[in-house]
Amino acid sequence: MKRSFLMVATLLFALTAQAQSLITIGEATARWGFIKLYDAKLKLPSSVQSKDVLADQVPAQLELCYARSLSVNNFVDGANHALPDQLTAEHQQAVARLHAAYLPVNKNDCYLLEHTPELGTALILNGQELVRINTPGFKAVYFGIWIGDEPLSDKLKSQLLGHLTAQGETS
Repeated sequence: MKRSFLMVATLLFALTAQAQSLITIGEATARWGFIKLYDAKLKLPSSVQSKDVLADQVPAQLELCYARSLSVNNFVDGANHALPDQLTAEHQQAVARLHAAYLPVNKNDCYLLEHTPELGTALILNGQELVRINTPGFKAVYFGIWIGDEPLSDKLKSQLLGHLTAQGETS
């Protein structure tokens, strides 16, 4: 009996992990005027619906690979421009922790913002985790910079969510 239960539990875990496999939903290039800043790629589970993209229980990866060198101040200023004006004290602290972890980048460096349910959101530079934030709702706050209601760029958001939007329209 225990063996059967263990086999079923293992199978369910494997199916859940497979269901949570992330696929590229959209890709985009961010520019400031005519200057290319970075290429962005958004990965989400194939089964996610557009209304759930920013939910804590949905894993996500946003990769940003830079075409030029940028300073920590560039990242913080850009983020502050798109973050909501009103954040809870807990979210303000979480943003401050993430901003304190930023490092400057050179051409071809890549940041990965990776959200894993139960573990939180990690900021990863070239494969090295710099910080992990496990504050409820933080994913929506920070991923919202690119794909929220008031993103840095509507065009970039549309391109990143393009595949998801196209799926929703055909379903």
